[in-house]
Amino acid sequence: MEIYVLDRCFNILGAFNTYEGIVWNPKLHEPGTFKASFIFTEKMNDMLSRGNILHKTDEEEPGVITRKYLRLNKNGEEIIQVEGYMTGRYFSRRIVWAEKVLYGTPEEVMRGLVQEQTICPDNPDRKIECIELGELKGYDGHIEKQIKYDNLQKTLTEISKISELGYRLRLDYNRKKLVFEVYKGTDRTQESSQPCIFSRDYGNVYTQEYSEDESNYRNVCLVSGPGEVAIMRTVGEGMGLDRYEMFYNASGISDRDITIEEVHTLMDQKGSEKLAAYYIAKTFQCKINNKKAMYFQLGDYVTCVDKRWGVMENKQVKEIIKGFSKTEQSVYATFGYGIPTLISLIKAKE
Repeated sequence: MEIYVLDRCFNILGAFNTYEGIVWNPKLHEPGTFKASFIFTEKMNDMLSRGNILHKTDEEEPGVITRKYLRLNKNGEEIIQVEGYMTGRYFSRRIVWAEKVLYGTPEEVMRGLVQEQTICPDNPDRKIECIELGELKGYDGHIEKQIKYDNLQKTLTEISKISELGYRLRLDYNRKKLVFEVYKGTDRTQESSQPCIFSRDYGNVYTQEYSEDESNYRNVCLVSGPGEVAIMRTVGEGMGLDRYEMFYNASGISDRDITIEEVHTLMDQKGSEKLAAYYIAKTFQCKINNKKAMYFQLGDYVTCVDKRWGVMENKQVKEIIKGFSKTEQSVYATFGYGIPTLISLIKAKE
């Protein structure tokens, strides 16, 4: 593995394979994050500037430096620490410059948004020259979603979560392009032809944590729609003590020039999106023994088993944390969704 520092036009400013520590954290449904620490030199200080790019040669998507710290530690060593996001974070710099209804497969909708808002926008000032569309994979599914000047990255993430598809900006260094790709994980659960099973019985995990939490769970959403006499729709199902209700005001949906059936579809979609943020959190987090680990990638579906704990879950790999230092390399994987954060719940209510 080598690390290149690139400018925003992907010209190489420097390359190195020595560092104090690096944590690389790609995520399936949103831009991942990274942190890296280096011994201070004037050259490194110049290279590691905000807006420049770190490219790990063993990763598909590079990271953009958004924060930088200079420190003098107790041993008298000068340290540079940089942090940032994968390049998919560029999409947070754009809104969807329109009020529109999105129809089609999740892949088609995401590609259409990127095309219209960053590659070929009506206003040339909004164009991001380095981005292009990758190959259309033809994933199935259907989505109908109304948006109104929403943040582009937020919209892509919402669609990604609902569809369980990932998205990224893969660096094509030779062409100096960031290629927008929608990708789907492979089924590697224990019933598949190429299973990937994580269990201490197999010796492929060092440590593990399993959690269940229903404190924010909801499974029925009453949705209020537009109109003087508001349309009401119920999304989800549940009975008795197994019914967990919530309310969402979707009066902002525009009913102009669309049928009542289309309004119902948009309201149902909104209700489904809101319920998706209020799930029963069942999460496996493992520190993986790379010497015995089975092959898997971000977005794949794997099986996590612990017979003593009475747990067997087929889960999607949602994020991977890769740590590197002078003395150790470590890999942590998160299978399934963790407990919703307060910020994510506040956003879900918007």
